[in-house]
Amino acid sequence: MIICITGKIATGKSTVSKFFVERGFEYINVDELGHIAFEMNKKIIKETFGTDDRKEVGKIVFASEAKLRQLEQIVHPAMLELLNKKVEELKGKDIVIEAAIKRRLGIKNCDLTITVVAGKETIKQRLKGRYDEKIVEEILKRQEDIIEEGIVVENNGKIEELLERLVEIYEEYVSKE
Repeated sequence: MIICITGKIATGKSTVSKFFVERGFEYINVDELGHIAFEMNKKIIKETFGTDDRKEVGKIVFASEAKLRQLEQIVHPAMLELLNKKVEELKGKDIVIEAAIKRRLGIKNCDLTITVVAGKETIKQRLKGRYDEKIVEEILKRQEDIIEEGIVVENNGKIEELLERLVEIYEEYVSKE
């Protein structure tokens, strides 16, 4: 079974993914694949943005929606290729894929999708100290295309409440297989 975990920043995707890893699932983090895809495409990134420093490119694309789309056109095909290769390597095993941008990437090989959601204030609270509020607003604006799909899990409360909900999902959709 392949479970895809999606959702905006600071909603709890990693916590949900960890829940399934603890039950024997192999883990693929699409953000990590993005770092690899960036490294694979450093030459074209440098030609396009004048630098291949990830932080500098981050600042450039953060300031411009058009530049972000340009970077995505460079790295997304490689990310998808890396993902498909990894899934193929793990064929026959249970896999959990953590992918905030599941829809934007066009990931189609999920048997079950779980969208983790949290209120804007909860997200801001979780990111306090990591980013200033203006940056959080900008990140959330850029994540408007991350919409609810599959099973929606609300994560505004205590970790115990989240884990309780995940146990229900696991028993209903996974352990029956």
